[in-house]
Amino acid sequence: MTATNHPPGQPLLLKRLIAEHGIAVRQLSEGFTHPNGKPISRSAISFLLNHNRWPTRTNRADLVTHVERQLRALGVDDEAIASAWDADQRGDDNLPVLMRRKAGAALDWINPEPELPPKLPETEMLTPEATQLFRLPRDPFTDDVQGAEDVFLSADQRYIREAMYQAARHGGFLAVIGESGAGKTTLRRDLIERIARDGETVSIIQPRTIDKTRLTAAAICDAIINDCSTQPPCRTMEAKARQVERILTDSSRAGNHHVLLIEEAHDLQIKTLKYLKRFWELEDGFRKLLSVVLVGQPELKVLLDERQNPDAREVIRRCEIAELQPLNGNLEEYLRMKFECPRIGADLNKIFAPDAFDAIRERLTHRRLGTSATLSLLYPLVVNNTVRKAMNLAARMGEQRVTAEIVREV
Repeated sequence: MTATNHPPGQPLLLKRLIAEHGIAVRQLSEGFTHPNGKPISRSAISFLLNHNRWPTRTNRADLVTHVERQLRALGVDDEAIASAWDADQRGDDNLPVLMRRKAGAALDWINPEPELPPKLPETEMLTPEATQLFRLPRDPFTDDVQGAEDVFLSADQRYIREAMYQAARHGGFLAVIGESGAGKTTLRRDLIERIARDGETVSIIQPRTIDKTRLTAAAICDAIINDCSTQPPCRTMEAKARQVERILTDSSRAGNHHVLLIEEAHDLQIKTLKYLKRFWELEDGFRKLLSVVLVGQPELKVLLDERQNPDAREVIRRCEIAELQPLNGNLEEYLRMKFECPRIGADLNKIFAPDAFDAIRERLTHRRLGTSATLSLLYPLVVNNTVRKAMNLAARMGEQRVTAEIVREV
């Protein structure tokens, strides 16, 4: 059928239909891709159901055909499907109760519309006026990590750093999850440098596929073969798999360990995630041949949620998760390290008034929409941007220190 042409704004009856049948958003979007080959996101489907706003990058008729096919496969009759694309004139008043009555699959509908991220201070470089006012030889946040001694480690980060190290050395399967700017890349670089510094016989395998949505089992095989041997990869998948096992076994018997390290792992396809278990299960007797460390943004936690992706439970149940937390109580300690390190040599107390730190916490803590819960955004990158803007503003105002009042203005 053809989707009804009514103005955007009202939810579709399709939203009510899937709630009544206990169908999750992911079940509608599963298997559908944009013309560029990328899968359609659950957020795009949510906006369609909530506001009748169609994804701009895809063909409307193709999406309608796909969704209706999915609905039929999930037991929805043609009579109900016939009106699915009409506007829902009844509103959403009774939908939350209905959704909570449905089991597991529909639970992602309790909060169907994604919450917009809070507005954060824009990225800004430290001005010459600010560096002169505060007598800084350089920007303390630019090229600030030049070695292990420059890595800020709270108790939380110290634990995750050690977890990554032990996983790499002893056949672990670990996912490190953190917001953008939380310090994931720094910990990855620290792991690589620490392995080299300690003289550990650990081969680090990093697939170079830029678009991780396109990372396949074959590409992972090629990365292992290229990083752990001088052999050219075989052509067929069967031959690649045998070649990988042979290379890892020979290397392991020579006393080496191997870790597959994948950044931007939140972009992995479910199929690839499931293949990772097969790689991780490669063994020589009781010895694991390959460790796996995934590094990604919070979407990776959704990917590793068994309720969201039950068909990947065999790998999800074997993967440990470590989450990078915001600085919160470590804010002063973090800033002191940045400003008072030998390269900068500043006195933090001469730059920030005592009330500025709580003001930064307040500026970067937000109440979640419709709840009493709060969301902290005190991650290093966001803190750096906030502090730069506050220092620049202080310099423009002719203030000698950054105060709470100045922080509230950025």
